[in-house]
Amino acid sequence: MEESWPTWLKVMENGSVGEARTRSFLIDRFWVLERSVDTDGADFLIQRRTTTQRFTDKVPPRVGVVQAKFFQDRRTTHYIPKNYVVDADGNPLEGFFALLHVGKEDQGEMYLLSASRIVATLSLSSTRSPESYIVGAAALDDALRIKSRKLALDQIEHSLKSQTYVQSAAFFDRLNIPFRRFTEDDIDFPWTLPLPNPVAQIPKMFVDQKETLRKIVFEMEEVLGTIDVILTEKDPRKAVDLLHDLRLHVDGYGNIPFGRGTDFYWDDFSGALDTHDRWRQNLQADGLLEPYMLMGEKLREALSNHVASNALSVGDFLQAYLEYDPANLAIKQLSVTSCKVGEKDAEIKAPGKVRMARDVSDWAPRKVKLVDYTIENVWWNVMRYVIEVRYPDPDYA
Repeated sequence: MEESWPTWLKVMENGSVGEARTRSFLIDRFWVLERSVDTDGADFLIQRRTTTQRFTDKVPPRVGVVQAKFFQDRRTTHYIPKNYVVDADGNPLEGFFALLHVGKEDQGEMYLLSASRIVATLSLSSTRSPESYIVGAAALDDALRIKSRKLALDQIEHSLKSQTYVQSAAFFDRLNIPFRRFTEDDIDFPWTLPLPNPVAQIPKMFVDQKETLRKIVFEMEEVLGTIDVILTEKDPRKAVDLLHDLRLHVDGYGNIPFGRGTDFYWDDFSGALDTHDRWRQNLQADGLLEPYMLMGEKLREALSNHVASNALSVGDFLQAYLEYDPANLAIKQLSVTSCKVGEKDAEIKAPGKVRMARDVSDWAPRKVKLVDYTIENVWWNVMRYVIEVRYPDPDYA
């Protein structure tokens, strides 16, 4: 089944697996202070377990970085920026490790590469910007495979003990723009209540709005990453060459704009939130939130059950009839039928009684089945009428 997943979902899933395994491995020995996710992988900032040193001390605790990479298979290739691994003089940084994960369940394996091993074993990519080590098949050498978790943790701990203060401090001097994962579940519960919003579904619209901002972050990361490399570059000619990458982002006025054409006001979204809040608060105040939710569940169940036992084709109509008590929203009668265009009953819109039909069209949003879209269409129109007739929009009342 996973073979049919879209690429973006595989990337998120693999990243989550790598992070979880890495944290589980490190937590046995170290304090995992902070984790951020960027396009280069997951960086785990680790500290030896000690209560005798504080970050406010003149010489703060030594820390290290473990970057997690998950290999979908042994043909997978990752990259680690060179400036993560070595200092300004090209010396491997004590305290930096790459932890590579291959396989799943009983076939799961881990490979550990120190900064020194990365420099000695892996090749540099001449096409990547910034310059990066190629983490591919060469990194999955059996000599690097973790056969003893204790010995691997000992190796990491020894590296932290061997750090100089300058090497430890270098880990705090890294440009790292987090990659924020979010889904429709990352929203406060009241906004998930299935109210038939006239603008859009709140959780989906919230994700869409975030996505527009995340695209700007990606663009910023590309620009800031190039600038950061230039600021640390010692060869002026290389710095001039890197400026060519920046020019791709410069507009006709000599500026680097971000988010051109992006809606930073979210006016439609704000209106959708206002409507959702007004309906939810009124339903709660009248003690009708639960009855209204139950009505919606019963209607959706009836529509789904009818479609499951009655095949619908493009051009057919799906029709729902709902009779209810306007005072308490208790259902008196609920029926669902399907018919051809000339057979559907007249539409009814009256307090306590509603009948609506919608056709199975040959269009539906991407990845949504035509029949499922028709069910949603009928449900949305019936439930919207029920709530609007009880709580009219004050701007149009």
